[in-house]
Amino acid sequence: MKILLMWPRDGDREPDPQVVGSNLERIFSPLFATPLRRRVLRTTAVDLVFLELPVRGWKPPFFEEDGETWALALDYPLAARRVLTSLGMNGRDILPTLCRALQDDPVPLLRELSPPFSLVWSQKSSGDVFLQNDGLGFAQLFEYRHGESWAITNKVVALKALGLSVEAERDEWAAWATLGWFPLQMTGYKRIRFLEPATQVRVGPNGLRRTTHDVLSGWLHPEERLSSEECHELARCSVLEQIHAISPLCERPSVGLSGGWDSRAVVSSLRATGTAFSARVRGLPGRPDVVIASRLARIAGFDLRVKAGSLPPDDAAGCRRSIALALRWQAGLMGTRKHKSFLAGRPSLDRGAVNVMGQHGEIGRSYYAKKIHAAEFREGEYEERLIGRLLGRMPPFMRSTLHDRVREIVREAYRQADSYEVEGLAALDFFYLYERTRRWASGGLNSQAGVVIAPFLTPDYIRATFGYPESKESHPFHRHIIATNAPDWLEVPFADEMADREAFGGRPPSDTKTVGSESSHPTWKRPDGNDNYSSTLYWQEVGRPIIDELLAQGGWWTEVFDPSLAAERWQAAPDELAVISLLAEFFEGAPDSAAAERRFPGCA
Repeated sequence: MKILLMWPRDGDREPDPQVVGSNLERIFSPLFATPLRRRVLRTTAVDLVFLELPVRGWKPPFFEEDGETWALALDYPLAARRVLTSLGMNGRDILPTLCRALQDDPVPLLRELSPPFSLVWSQKSSGDVFLQNDGLGFAQLFEYRHGESWAITNKVVALKALGLSVEAERDEWAAWATLGWFPLQMTGYKRIRFLEPATQVRVGPNGLRRTTHDVLSGWLHPEERLSSEECHELARCSVLEQIHAISPLCERPSVGLSGGWDSRAVVSSLRATGTAFSARVRGLPGRPDVVIASRLARIAGFDLRVKAGSLPPDDAAGCRRSIALALRWQAGLMGTRKHKSFLAGRPSLDRGAVNVMGQHGEIGRSYYAKKIHAAEFREGEYEERLIGRLLGRMPPFMRSTLHDRVREIVREAYRQADSYEVEGLAALDFFYLYERTRRWASGGLNSQAGVVIAPFLTPDYIRATFGYPESKESHPFHRHIIATNAPDWLEVPFADEMADREAFGGRPPSDTKTVGSESSHPTWKRPDGNDNYSSTLYWQEVGRPIIDELLAQGGWWTEVFDPSLAAERWQAAPDELAVISLLAEFFEGAPDSAAAERRFPGCA
């Protein structure tokens, strides 16, 4: 777990970094039972506060220094040693060596380092401070700018430790309520933006300078024309290389296994490399994910831990607490429905672990092409088909004055592909990569307090995806990875290829239980589709007091939603309504606006 806050030194008006550190600890203390480790770093140009808790099973330090450089990794560059070695660069201390190389010539490294990574370092001789993010801009780094004032952090709420006002932006939250993430460079807050991809910030006595390098275009347009078979193998080897890179960094990571494509391909790669891991599956007995994962584990001969999956609290007060803590931690930058189950049944975020995930494999599975049935339409119709589908999620009580604005935002997000000269089906894949992966998925990964490893998110996997000469609707990369790495798994169907009973000879497995109407569980706890509970019934049976209260009191949420329509149709999007209503309680105003005005004129 790591929290960073960096701001410029400004003579007598500068805030005391120890005071800021205490403020940070106080802001995030409701999330942790263990005292956070504080590190304060000061140069002639900036002050920096770094809070940290150890991660179980993780070996290398996140802070290193040698005689020339101190270096700090917010998101650890997993393949740093391999990439440095391939470029003929070696050093005993990986982070300082890598940071000096990025400072001298970032492009060769950015081309090959997998997202996410983010680094902060300083040359001791000059006192200049540098910050670098990955080539996709996946790492969560936020910049506050107002006039000449600025600050950089990886947690939006951390800005309140400087006395800065964190104010919600109506149009951006309207887009969030529709998409499930903040598109473009939006964060949902005024004066706060994500850093652009491959951005290097340098702060010294002469002020702040930034440079950006477009390495993403090279991933999207491979120099060599590749055959289908070459793309298959490039994708497979990219996953194996990432797993080889992480093996020396952690001890027996945990990995999720389900009935889907992505996790099976990742676990088959762990098996192929001989990496030790512990496997788990989330779900209730008898559900497809549990049954399929159990069969895979039996064939491969490894133990599988079955977890019921996160449920939201049993009472409205607990639900309100979960949403409030989720907003404090991620400021809305995580899955909408996950807010109400955040830390439910857990006292804190302590004891973060190393978690290997199958996320991001979807960029090679034609996700949006399938969603809009692209094969049935002409290329020129893709944009409208996708926008129409995405806007179909818009809460029916959104203020009508915002409908066109949200459509405009989504269209602008889709047309980002034009800047990278990507079109047709590839534009749909690009939207998944640059929007859903870079924004929605990164929010989920950053909601965890440990180290999250996603072997699919590599430059070569992206190259294989966008260099592939055929349609990818048949999961070509995943089929090849699994067939090559684990041919003994080929006989086991995937969850999306069969109905529950068809997969097991027309009868459910004998070692599972069926949850039916006779269950003693409350109605909302019974399975609903692919979920282990019904979110709709949860809001009716448990969360209704929250809805009734916000409808009665009004508040900032009425700038986004029409209160009269919300009263009639809140059941269509209760999570969106609850999150935005509780958002205002935490983010309105600054804790000390007068002090902020003294320290940062014009910022409060």
